[in-house]
Amino acid sequence: MQTEEYGSRLYGFDQPLERERIGLIGEVFDPYPRRRITDLGALTGRRCLDVGAGPGTVAAWLADQSGPDGEVIALDRDTSLLHEAGHPGVHIWRADIHTASDDELPKPGFDLIHARLTLCHLPRREEVLPRLVSWLAPGGHLIVSDVINTMAATSPHPAVRALTQAYDRALATTLDSDLNYARAYPTPLINAGLTGVDMAADVPLVRADSHTARFWELTFTAMRTEILATGLIDAADFDKAIDHLTARGTHELGYTLVSAWGRSA
Repeated sequence: MQTEEYGSRLYGFDQPLERERIGLIGEVFDPYPRRRITDLGALTGRRCLDVGAGPGTVAAWLADQSGPDGEVIALDRDTSLLHEAGHPGVHIWRADIHTASDDELPKPGFDLIHARLTLCHLPRREEVLPRLVSWLAPGGHLIVSDVINTMAATSPHPAVRALTQAYDRALATTLDSDLNYARAYPTPLINAGLTGVDMAADVPLVRADSHTARFWELTFTAMRTEILATGLIDAADFDKAIDHLTARGTHELGYTLVSAWGRSA
C-alpha cells in the first residue's frame, strides 16, 4: 500500500477542524518543551530552530526567550499558520526537510534545535535526526519529542484500548508514521554523537472538557475511516471510546510525550 504524506490530506491545515486541533497541540504539549529547554540554560541572544513548527507556538516562546539579540527560525513544509500568527521575532522558512538541499535550508550553527511530534511522522526519520545534529553549533542542544501509546496499556476502558491500537495501525499503514519511534530514545541521539544525553516522559491527563480530551477527539475522528479500515475496532466501539474520553468523570492517562536531548561536542 502506498502511504500518504502527513498533512497532505489527513491533518492538512485546510481540513475541517484541523486548525482547532493543531492549536490544541500547543495547549496540551507546550508546557513540556518549555520546561526541558529552560533547564538547558538561558536562551538570551541564542540562535534557535523549530523544526515542524506548525502554528509556531514554541517558536514564538523561543523568540521571547532569546530576545532582540537572538534569532529564531520556524521551519515547516506548510507555513500558512506561521504567517497568520506573524510573531515579529520569528523568521519563517518554508522547506521540506526530506527533499530540500542544503542550499534550500537555513544556515547551520544553531544553539538550540527543537522538533516535537515531527520525527515520528517522517518516513526517513533515521536520516533526518543526524542531519539536525549536523546543524548544531559547538555546544548546541538538540531536543526532540514524540508520543508513544500508553493508553493501550493503561486505559480501563476496552474500547479506548482498541481505538488507540487501531489508530497506531492506521497511522503506520496510511501515513508511514511510527508511534513506537520514541521508545528507542535516547539511543538515536547517542548514536548521532551527542553528549550529555538525557530524557524525560510527560503524560497529559485526559479529563472531560479538557484541551487534551478535545485534542484526542479531533485527532481520532479525523482518521475515523482509516481507523475502522484496520478491522481492529468497529464503528460502535469507536463511538463508545470517543464518548468515554469526553464524558464527565473521565480521568485517563493520555499518550506519553517522550523527550530526549543532548549537546553537540
